[in-house]
Amino acid sequence: MSRRVVDCTKILRHGAADAFAALEFERAGQPRTLTHRIEMDADVGTHVLAPRRYVRWGSDLSGLAPETFFGEGLVAHLQVTADASDIDSNRLEDAFGHQLQNRDIVVIAARGEGVTPSLTAQAAQWLFVRGAKLVALADGISVGRAEEPDDERVILSTLLENDVPVVRGLVNTEALSADRMAFMALPAPAADITAWPVRFVALDPGLDPTQPAVATEPAVDQEGESEPTATADPADPPAESQPDEAAESQTVPKSSESDTSTGQNSADSPPESDRDEESAVDESSSEDQRDGEDHTRRNAEA
Repeated sequence: MSRRVVDCTKILRHGAADAFAALEFERAGQPRTLTHRIEMDADVGTHVLAPRRYVRWGSDLSGLAPETFFGEGLVAHLQVTADASDIDSNRLEDAFGHQLQNRDIVVIAARGEGVTPSLTAQAAQWLFVRGAKLVALADGISVGRAEEPDDERVILSTLLENDVPVVRGLVNTEALSADRMAFMALPAPAADITAWPVRFVALDPGLDPTQPAVATEPAVDQEGESEPTATADPADPPAESQPDEAAESQTVPKSSESDTSTGQNSADSPPESDRDEESAVDESSSEDQRDGEDHTRRNAEA
């Protein structure tokens, strides 16, 4: 099965964000050899939060198994409005509840015109109960209410305290289909670190919903082109056993053969009048020859 590789990762550039700086220089004694010193926050760009983020006894990035960051899952494409901006359990159930499997990776891609989607504590609890092993949120989705800063801790702790990492800052999620697909978001196994940038990639078997579908037109036969001739199969029955209609279509009418043979005979043989004259001449020559022989025999006897 062919799959599209969809990169949902933000590009990190020096100076694009205050939390990321890439200092470039040449190593001493190695001219024309560039190297970089990176200064960044651990939760810059598209990044993953480890369970140790809010609880000291939680797993750090080095304590999470690699299979936590790789596997199959689903995307929830949600459209929010000013009157319904919350992402709750009912919306997730309607989006993919009947398809979600235990230990799936879940991507939430909600958007709305001039509206900020918000993940609720009810949705986080639903994701944990349904067995999600990794939850990824598209860029622009807030966790909890903006006027309540403590909401983020309460909501994310529902997942992190149960060893369910959370990826934040996904981009290009509108190019993902609704089909079941594979995801990968591997961070560096940094000990005692609670967050780290990841490269979040989807292997999508479905069509790109942002591209128009390719219209297929039925094939049109070209005039003047002959149909390919089928080669006889040795296993096919002999011609005598074919249906009568096929035999009749392959048989030349007898009248045509008679007409052809008659025309050939009439062209090769001379007319009837010429044959009668030739017979009369032959009979006259025979009588003269017999008279001459009788006359010679009488002279000899005398």
